[in-house]
Amino acid sequence: MIIELDTLTINKIAAGEVIERPASVVKELVENSIDAGSTQIKVVLQEGGKKLIEVIDNGSGMNHDDALLSIKRHTTSKIAKAEDLFSIASLGFRGEALASIVSVAQVEIFTKREKDELGTHIHVEGGKILLDNKISLADGTKIAVRNLFYNVPVRRKFLKSETTEMNHITEYLTKLALAFPKISFSLVHNNRSVITAPKGDLISQINSIFGKNIAKACIPVSKTEEEYTVKGFITKPEFSRKSRDYLYIFVLNRPIVNKVITDAILRGYGTALPHDRAPIVFLNIKIPKNEIDVNVHPTKREVRFSKEAKLFGLVELAVKESLEKSGLEIFERVSEPKYKPTMLDQHSPSNVAPKKQPSQIRSSPSPSLAQDKLGYKVVKTRDKSIDHFLPPPHKGASYQKHEHSQKKLIKILGIIKDTYIIAETNEGLLLCDQHAAHEKINYSKYVDQIKRKKINVQSLLAPISVSIKPSELEVINGLKTNLMEYGFELEIFGKNEILIRSIPSIMGVAISYGLAKDLIDIFKENIDQISNQVKPEDLDFIKDIVSIFACRRSIKAGDKIAVSEAESLIENLLKLEEPYTCPHGRPTMVILNQKYIEEIFQRDYKS
Repeated sequence: MIIELDTLTINKIAAGEVIERPASVVKELVENSIDAGSTQIKVVLQEGGKKLIEVIDNGSGMNHDDALLSIKRHTTSKIAKAEDLFSIASLGFRGEALASIVSVAQVEIFTKREKDELGTHIHVEGGKILLDNKISLADGTKIAVRNLFYNVPVRRKFLKSETTEMNHITEYLTKLALAFPKISFSLVHNNRSVITAPKGDLISQINSIFGKNIAKACIPVSKTEEEYTVKGFITKPEFSRKSRDYLYIFVLNRPIVNKVITDAILRGYGTALPHDRAPIVFLNIKIPKNEIDVNVHPTKREVRFSKEAKLFGLVELAVKESLEKSGLEIFERVSEPKYKPTMLDQHSPSNVAPKKQPSQIRSSPSPSLAQDKLGYKVVKTRDKSIDHFLPPPHKGASYQKHEHSQKKLIKILGIIKDTYIIAETNEGLLLCDQHAAHEKINYSKYVDQIKRKKINVQSLLAPISVSIKPSELEVINGLKTNLMEYGFELEIFGKNEILIRSIPSIMGVAISYGLAKDLIDIFKENIDQISNQVKPEDLDFIKDIVSIFACRRSIKAGDKIAVSEAESLIENLLKLEEPYTCPHGRPTMVILNQKYIEEIFQRDYKS
């Protein structure tokens, strides 16, 4: 049976598309304040926005009738007809945000225009107007949203921790403060100031929000081509980050995330930036309003451009030229290998005829091998999955039972390219990646210490100071106690800095500034894992931490080690419960058993 849904249910469904979390409410309300011409915007929060979100501005305000209309669906002052969608100048335009908010929260609206003697006070709960008064107010608008999703408990249950929700809010308000530097922004959470960004220019906002260290590192970018302009600041590669959340990109002052522009920025850095790093960027792009489509998704996070290739080229060139003006030589990143691999038959002298293969091999080859270039086929491809080369799990136990006779079971034959240890075992030929093996050993030690709650901690001789942004400060402040359980002691230092005082001793006695930045990124990306009680071996952030310090503390590919060290490495590896893969699943060793070796040489036949 088909029924017609009531208005409240329709609004709740619509709210699910627009209002996902407290940050969605802040986004919609603050964008309305900006569209209203405000020069001062204050956001007050309690409990990460779950209990209270209050947005106060000095914008144009609304009269009584408009205030009542604003809480209805599909009512807006931003557009009047469908054609306006192709030339949008405002941040908001759908006319759904406020209607969605009042349907899932307890909302009070205070608003007044400059020319009106009295303002309007409306109280709405679950879409129902409980109070409608005219009162004396200051010019502008204040909207207080309490108990978000109070009438949709399923949605409220899925909200994240206070730290996580606050991180989303702080980050979006940071973006708006950068996009609109002529507006003064402030954010207060639980009576504590989080963001204070007085109006000024972009570089002054960067200084207020990110601190003087990042502001001093900024390189200006300015390039114009016809009606296209790219303007802002970037930083040199040495200030790069592990994560991409320092890429602040705006199109017509609208914060966006767009792969085309991101790829253009990275291409502009060329080979100066490692492939796994991202720069710090603050860029505002101006293009004709009719060449961008922001009506792609209800949250307006996605945009489309009608001339992507032109935009890509301009952004790439703008970044490259700015870096070169700063004294950096930029080389284009090669996407395809410049040289092809040398074929095995190319090593043979041209005047020597290749030997014929025995007729038995030629007429009935192993199904996994090619009929020509037999040896190269084996080297170039592997038809079997890596599991084929790993000993069954129970065999690890057999190694552990014979700890005292391991040297009899394993005989080191040599080391290839100072990277791969070759050893003979009862099962066949063992190949061990010395870096992956040492990383797995260190990882297992660290996990064992966490399990036993006896982490060996090393106090840094000189604490490392890292400049961070407000959203990161919120995260670290909320995780300080949890991080001590993993051997990290951190301290908030001033408005834009954090001090790392202690680290797990397995990481060494000191860390670099670059490594400290990466640690902050890892902590920030794994808020929920760190906050919740999760088995250490299931924590991705532990694996990430071990990976970044393994590059400094573990034996690396290319390091020369003695045979005795190789023996010790393999012995310690085989003592582990699961020694065959590194923390991220890459093999630490493979065993080429006799059967597989015979298959390679096509001796797997009865003779």
